[in-house]
Amino acid sequence: MATRGRPSKNLSHQDIEDLKFFLQNLLFLKKNQQRALNLLDETAPPFSEQQLTLLKTVDREKRLFQQRQVLIENIQLKQKNQQTLLANEIEILGLLKLDLTQDTFFRLDRALESYQKIEKAALENRIRLEDEKHREILQNNKKELTEAQKKRNAENQLKYALGGAVLAAYEQLEISSENLDPQSVKSKIVHNERFYDLIKDTKIFKDTFKSSENYTQACLMLPKLLDALAQYQIADEPIHLATLRKIKEP
Repeated sequence: MATRGRPSKNLSHQDIEDLKFFLQNLLFLKKNQQRALNLLDETAPPFSEQQLTLLKTVDREKRLFQQRQVLIENIQLKQKNQQTLLANEIEILGLLKLDLTQDTFFRLDRALESYQKIEKAALENRIRLEDEKHREILQNNKKELTEAQKKRNAENQLKYALGGAVLAAYEQLEISSENLDPQSVKSKIVHNERFYDLIKDTKIFKDTFKSSENYTQACLMLPKLLDALAQYQIADEPIHLATLRKIKEP
């Protein structure tokens, strides 16, 4: 089973020397720190597993203590810049003004430890909020991309279906689609639509449409009607030619 928590640190010879120097220069020692200093003064490596556990614990406390000293500088800088101070920052600055007794030393360390935890929690909260904001942006972008992709897919499917409909229409008309190109198909559709727009409002087409059952039947009847009208004459001339000449006259 995998172990949980932070990975164990292996103390090098330099780590041991740094820890010993740190403990020797502390004004006041906690019980564990005193035990670790006694061990380093009285015992030479290699250390037992139990001794190493003690040294690793005290070494971790050393690093946290050093981090807390940096916090003092940050709080003092904040005061210097006349920024609004938190209650625990005011407490720490007050302790720094007192005579450095053992009681004051450990009170200050405890205050810094509490402040350190609050700062860590605040940092983690800021990171969490930034992560949530980042995730929200990504989700919105993903949603927008998804909607855009859906729209493109629908457009592509429509184009594919329309292309199939055109090919089916040519097949139904028994026209070869071998040499078809998009421009020629487009031109034919546009021209046919324009031709329909021209004739749909004519008197002949409207009457033809009224006499038929639907648009398709009207389109089939219209050529027959025009051919039939061409059989009539005016002054020995087919009626459609006489009518065309009259239309062309200024």
